[in-house]
Amino acid sequence: MEQETEQLEEGLKPEGEALFEMDVHMSTGVLYDYLLRHIYTSFSGIFGTIIGILLAAGYFMRGLSILYLICGIIVILYLPWSLFLTAKRQMLQEAFRNPIHYAFYENGVEVSQNGVSQMQRWEDMVKAVSTSKSIILYTGKKVASIFPRKDLDGDATGLIRVICAHMDPKKVKIKS
Repeated sequence: MEQETEQLEEGLKPEGEALFEMDVHMSTGVLYDYLLRHIYTSFSGIFGTIIGILLAAGYFMRGLSILYLICGIIVILYLPWSLFLTAKRQMLQEAFRNPIHYAFYENGVEVSQNGVSQMQRWEDMVKAVSTSKSIILYTGKKVASIFPRKDLDGDATGLIRVICAHMDPKKVKIKS
């Protein structure tokens, strides 16, 4: 507990009462959902899928070698499969074994786990997006806090309201 207090005193401290709090219990499915969304909205994910489709289409439309079809299928299926394996591997890490507590304040989000806390300022948040399984708050280009809808106990709109009230609307792309 002493470590938590020292860390908060050195950096940003929560202001006022928490507007929203939740505990996140990560699962392979939620992490896989995040990885899919993250990759398939990036250039490399889209480009790889297009290449796979073009290879398979070359076989069907141009009568090219069966090798084109096989390569196309491999390219299309490789990325989702490797992301699934990545999610399973990451779930073995200590950071995902214990729940993470999030408390949302006027000046930022406090993240706590195993007696260690850290504050993240709202203005430092890169973007907020959603999938059918979770709400994702990017704290960096490739770093995010993932809030599974199953852990929100039916109050996803409460979290969305807090995010929308504190982030620039251009950064928020959340579907209820």
